[in-house]
Amino acid sequence: MSVRNLWGSIHAKRHRPVGSHDDGFSIISVVIAFSMFVAVLAPAALLIQQSTLVSGDVQSRIIAANLATKQLELVRSQASYAFAQLVDNYLGTSTSTVPIGSVDYSITQNLQWSPGAYSPGGCGSSANGNTQLQPVLTATVSVTWPAKPAHEPPTSETSTFTPPVGQYSATSGDISIQVLSASGTGQPSIPVTVTGPSGSPSSTTVNTDSNGCAFFPFLQIGSYQVSLQSPSANMVFVDPTGNTNPSTTVGVEIGQISTYQFSYDQAATLTLPAPPSNYTVPSAVGLTLASPNLPGLGTIIKTPLPTTSANGETTISGLFPFPGGYQIWLGDCYTYQSGAQFSGVATSAVSGGSTTLAALGEYPAQIQVELNGAPVAGAQVSVNVMDPTLSTQPPYNTNCPTVSGSSTPSYQQPIIASTTTAPSLVELPLGYLQFQATATVNGAVVTGYFPPLTATPSYFDTTSGTGGPIVISLP
Repeated sequence: MSVRNLWGSIHAKRHRPVGSHDDGFSIISVVIAFSMFVAVLAPAALLIQQSTLVSGDVQSRIIAANLATKQLELVRSQASYAFAQLVDNYLGTSTSTVPIGSVDYSITQNLQWSPGAYSPGGCGSSANGNTQLQPVLTATVSVTWPAKPAHEPPTSETSTFTPPVGQYSATSGDISIQVLSASGTGQPSIPVTVTGPSGSPSSTTVNTDSNGCAFFPFLQIGSYQVSLQSPSANMVFVDPTGNTNPSTTVGVEIGQISTYQFSYDQAATLTLPAPPSNYTVPSAVGLTLASPNLPGLGTIIKTPLPTTSANGETTISGLFPFPGGYQIWLGDCYTYQSGAQFSGVATSAVSGGSTTLAALGEYPAQIQVELNGAPVAGAQVSVNVMDPTLSTQPPYNTNCPTVSGSSTPSYQQPIIASTTTAPSLVELPLGYLQFQATATVNGAVVTGYFPPLTATPSYFDTTSGTGGPIVISLP
């Protein structure tokens, strides 16, 4: 195209009529374009603003983390050379403010006793390996600042410090308690109360941790009463003697950790088997529960027999659930440690919080009182409990519990109030027994014995539990 034609074309376009399709942007087009520009620019501006805020938050968290680390280093330094002063001055929670630039950072420090590095022998171990019932000191440092988002947690760091052996405070002493279950593991959530010192009603209660440990620091010098209680009203706990609230006295000395260990577990219950049909169980003979784990003589004596409930069951509750269970037999004159251990009596297993059926040691006897070979009605029968280890004659067992208000010797126990001409079916206690029958014959009171007084030995052995007939002859 020639220059002339080009300029002519341009001149023609400049003189096209208004309203032609080749016009420039209208007002409406400009408004729409601007609105679209704003719509795109606004999120971009917000994104830039948020990026700036995030950058500031990250910077604040970095500063907060450095402050927390620095504070823990200060605690660690003091713990290494002045542990007692650290505990005396800073145990608990303290706060401080550190300004950095235009931001005030709030530092919260918390020092608390916590479970230590546990060993099988106790609640913890010290740094030098000497087994102690001692916890460790836990330090937690948290840092916040005004612009910290409310939904975000503070910046925090935690560390633990093992104290030197026996050094919790230079001006006071401490008590460390461990509560063990029947199986020997730590018993958690048991309230432990320390009251004292002597003459003071002041008391502190701490629940045992997952390892059965409770620690009481900074106590005045003196004697304290330490007691346990069941963790809830719906659960009965006992110690090996059946005590629901065992207690002991613990002395506190300066700079020393006084320790004590309890055995405490949920109580078990045993139900005694019903006697065979038509047999009676004399209440005067009592009941013995034996275990090598029981303290003292290894037995729990129940005299008279526990009362039978309305549904016909006789139960024994409040038993410590020894893993080895109990041997149970009728009679109350022999202890586990006396040498009269009834090996034929099966062991009754027990479980804390549960009721189980007991295996009862007894001798089912058919007792007949006779005169010249004929049955005698109306006779009273009792047993004299003997001790074969005694050299005295007759060898009456003096370990039988005394019945309050009774003038009858404790070894003499009534078993039949009045005989009939038929044999009396009686569950006898296990042991070494001499039977004594008294009746009125032709207006005269006569007494017969089995075995006869001249017999050797002068007692009848029921420890086998096999049962059988027993005939007592009147002279």
